[in-house]
Amino acid sequence: MSAGLLHLLIGSLGVAFATLILRADPKRWDNRAFAVLGYLDAAMALFRGVAASSGADISDRTVMVPCAGMAPLLAWASIEFAYSFPFSRRLSWAWRVPLLVATAAAMVLVWTLIGNEIAMLVVNFAFFVPASVIMLALLVRNLLRVDGERRAGVRLVVLALALRWIAANVLYSLHPFVAHDTWALLLWIDSTVIVMASFMLIGSANVRSNLFTMRSAMGELALESAFVVAGLVLTAAAVDSALKLADLWPKVERPLLMVATLVPLAVFMIAARVRPRLEAGFDPRRALRREVLDRVLQPGDEPGDPDDTAAVACRTLIEVNAGGEARFVRDALPPDAPDALVAPVRRGERTYGALVVTGGVLDRETAAASTALADLVVRAFEHRRLLGELEESRRLAALGAFAAAIAHDIRTPLTSVKMNVQILRGKVALPADDMEYFEIALDELDRLERHVKELLDYAKPLQLHREPVTVRELADDAARAVEPVLAERGVAVRTAHAPDLPPVSLDPHRLRQVLCNLLDNAAKASPAGATIELRTRADAGRVAIDVVDTGAGIAPADLGRIFEPFFTTRPDGTGLGLAICQKVVKAHAGEIHVSSVPAAGSTFTVLLPA
Repeated sequence: MSAGLLHLLIGSLGVAFATLILRADPKRWDNRAFAVLGYLDAAMALFRGVAASSGADISDRTVMVPCAGMAPLLAWASIEFAYSFPFSRRLSWAWRVPLLVATAAAMVLVWTLIGNEIAMLVVNFAFFVPASVIMLALLVRNLLRVDGERRAGVRLVVLALALRWIAANVLYSLHPFVAHDTWALLLWIDSTVIVMASFMLIGSANVRSNLFTMRSAMGELALESAFVVAGLVLTAAAVDSALKLADLWPKVERPLLMVATLVPLAVFMIAARVRPRLEAGFDPRRALRREVLDRVLQPGDEPGDPDDTAAVACRTLIEVNAGGEARFVRDALPPDAPDALVAPVRRGERTYGALVVTGGVLDRETAAASTALADLVVRAFEHRRLLGELEESRRLAALGAFAAAIAHDIRTPLTSVKMNVQILRGKVALPADDMEYFEIALDELDRLERHVKELLDYAKPLQLHREPVTVRELADDAARAVEPVLAERGVAVRTAHAPDLPPVSLDPHRLRQVLCNLLDNAAKASPAGATIELRTRADAGRVAIDVVDTGAGIAPADLGRIFEPFFTTRPDGTGLGLAICQKVVKAHAGEIHVSSVPAAGSTFTVLLPA
């Protein structure tokens, strides 16, 4: 019975440690990996505790099979954690997939060969020993790459996992060669003393790296352990009571057992309700952080002005930080400083600034409050940005509708004027110098007609007639179409195609229009004698088309606006050419990007799904 209680206590501490670290920062990958590692180890300890409390020996086959079957998962979680800690890096899938395959194979072999001592010895040396070597090598590599205060934490982790896995490898290697009683004693030491020591060492390292105060960590650890133990004890009591009542009334056995299974859920719900009150007693800073954030972060509130929100966030952080200073740095991330806590205010690749906290108590509660308030400031900035984009879209929609109406109204009289000028040019006999005025008028009418067509093309809904198209042939066709016009300007086109590109389902007429437009723009930006490159290539499962010129380039201030309707830097442009290109490419579920260096040229890239 004492062995069972000890294992139950160790399992409860394991759950508490894993929950404590995961709750500190759920976004950190090393915290997630540690939580998986801790929960697996705790599950094995709890299972052994329940089995031992029921009178079974932890070295019996019925107890060893489930635990040994979970051991490969424990090895996988240890490698994930060893790779990530303390940098919070994710193991790439190129390594994770073979690791998971090896883990699954080891689990199958362990479950099927658990009674064969020689086979288990082979599995131990074929999987567990190499896994231990890889894990320790990763930890040592990480240890050599850190310095300062973090080195002590990584050293503790290396020591803990080395102790844990070397002890386990030695234990299972000795299984065929020692007496059963001796091996049972070694198993008991490994599953209690070694596991407990590794929990304490790894937990201490993570507590230190996650800015816990010792009082907070120990209090929360005791609280989580108490909840786990209470759940186990109450569930066991409910099951025992159900079985005793079933002896008197056999028909109620099943309903009572079903009710007993709800006890863990009830304990969880009660724990969630009473945890804040209990935490206030041993961790007043956490209680203060909850109270302050609950007052500021009201669900459903519409984000306000970003500057006002940032000011509120700074005042709140000063309150949480017990007298320190907090400020908002706009549009940049300040450099790391040992006496400052920096919470980035950003969404994706867009950085709005950072909340910087100095002085006071820089602990986990300050870090958690900074992260929550940074999210609040981000929502305010995103809200203002989206409102601005919505207003801009409305303005452009109204402008587009007005321009389309005007274009539609002048199209017919414009065509009539052009026809009459052509008729007059054919009927009159004027000197060549005077006839030139007819040519000028017709050129201007053609330009106006093109502008009207662009307005109507942009305003009307886009209908695609898709068919499988070889992008290489489409690009060559577009190059041939514009080659005579470009030759008149002294500009050449050179094509380059990657081999074996997959076909793309697209509207060839529309996309040819896009390429011709991009080539024409490149020619207008290029000096005489220049060469434009038209390339096709593969790009991460998509087909890319690049139009590269070495012309004047695009000014950085204009780069973000070139796809906006009616934005143009040319006096004879409507600002709709690139907007139409983007509209056509997006209709094909593609993307169009531009990179440009002033005085060095631009590259427009069209990405299409293969």
